[in-house]
Amino acid sequence: MTSGILKITGTDGAPYSLGQPIWVYAGEALLARLDPVPLLKNGTELHIEAFDPTRVVREENRHVGRLIFLEICDFISQNFQQIQAISFVLSRQVDLLGGGAQLAAARSETMSRIGAVDVHMMPKSDAKPGHFVVSGIWVYSERTYAALMAVLEEERGHYRMRPIGSRAVEPAGVIARLRHLVSGRA
Repeated sequence: MTSGILKITGTDGAPYSLGQPIWVYAGEALLARLDPVPLLKNGTELHIEAFDPTRVVREENRHVGRLIFLEICDFISQNFQQIQAISFVLSRQVDLLGGGAQLAAARSETMSRIGAVDVHMMPKSDAKPGHFVVSGIWVYSERTYAALMAVLEEERGHYRMRPIGSRAVEPAGVIARLRHLVSGRA
């Protein structure tokens, strides 16, 4: 089942059914597995927490996890009307976004933009100092779905021109070397 620019399935590409692991693909490339994905509150709430990214996501120089989360919310909303809410605990460290506080603030801001409620940022006790967990609940309504779609379309825009897993083309020659030196990567 395709949702936007990603394909969301069950295990090994099988059709997804509620309560089963979620696998997320970009084309044929597996991006992440989520397992378990429990149903809560008599089957009306899906819980997302156990996010296991593949090497493709870990090596990407963009924060693909945000796109994956938003695509999953859209996919579930479109295909499983009995799900009224998606609860989440986001705790994976993403070094390219700076420190843990910056990452937590970015996650919290995204969740607020899509209308999530009860959003909390707290230190992760079993991790290195400065690592935070963001949790909350996204409750489906016409208003929150419209907010989700606005943020999701913006996020999709970051990936349309350069698919996930592709490398940006660097200019060749002297200009590339100068950019390399100026950026401090030398």
